[in-house]
Order: sequence, then structure tokens, then C-alpha cells
Amino acid sequence: MDALGALRAKIPTFPGYSDADSRRLADEEARAYLGEALAGLNDRVGAGPLAERYGAVLLRAEFINQSAFRPFETADLSDAQIESMVQADLATVELADRAESLPDEALPGYLDEVTAALDARDRAMEVPSPQR
Repeated sequence: MDALGALRAKIPTFPGYSDADSRRLADEEARAYLGEALAGLNDRVGAGPLAERYGAVLLRAEFINQSAFRPFETADLSDAQIESMVQADLATVELADRAESLPDEALPGYLDEVTAALDARDRAMEVPSPQR
């Protein structure tokens, strides 16, 4: 199964990235999938620095990164750019699937992995500036 097929197996309504509307919905669905998994960790996080990190990661999953998404939304994407986004979203969804089975001592490292996955999604949305 290809990466887009794997995403659709986990999120049956996943639209892909063919136009601005589908890109916005794809972004929302990938982030919502992650956010739901993260929300399940709320009672296990406790208070203190880990709770602050958790809150920051949860917030990133909840809201679109406008500076990363805005140029991506309407860009003329190459197949390579689309594949990069598919891979980033699939990695994010697969990471979300691990949340429930994590032991408590693995939560700090897991939050680091989620942050890295969200950073990778932002990088996958980067659209090269037009050459002058």
C-alpha cells in the first residue's frame, strides 16, 4: 500500500492535496487525528514542565500553522512536494497511533517526537520562492 493509501486506511475521508480546499481539509484531519491521540494523554501528564510541553504540543495540533500553510495552500505543487507532505502526514498519524500504549516514563521523549513530526510537516509545506 502506498503512503496515501495508508493515510486513507487510518482516515477514510482523507482528501489528499489536489487543491486549496483538499489541502486545508487534509491538514485539519491529520492534526485532528494527532490531537485526539494527545488528548488521551492529558490525565497521565500531571503538572510541571512536562504539562507545559504537553500543552504547547497539543496547541500545535489544534491550530493550523498559518505561516507554513498559507503559501502551500495555493501553490502549484510538484509530485515530489506532494509525496513529501504525504510522508509527513503519515508519520504524524503513525506517531499518534503510539500514544495510547506509551509507558508514562516515555512521555517526555514522545513529546519530542511529536514536536519533530510537526516541524517536519511544516517543512514539507515549504514552497520554493519564485526565481527572479
